[in-house]
Amino acid sequence: MFEDNDFVCRHMQLTKTDIIKVITDKQITSFEELQDETDVGTICGSCVADIEEILEEEIAKREV
Repeated sequence: MFEDNDFVCRHMQLTKTDIIKVITDKQITSFEELQDETDVGTICGSCVADIEEILEEEIAKREV
C-alpha cells in the first residue's frame, strides 16, 4: 500500500497523511464528503479505489 508521505492523488498533490488528516479532522464518513473537502479523485479517477480503501480503514479505526 502507500507510505504516509506517498502521493495517493497526484493531481491534487495529496499524500496519504493529507487524506487521513482530512478524514479525521472533518469526521468524513463517505467518499463524496471527502471529494467535497479535497476534490480528490475528480480529475483522472485512478486513485479512487486507493482513496476508498484508506477511508474504510480510517472509519474502521473509529469503531474499535
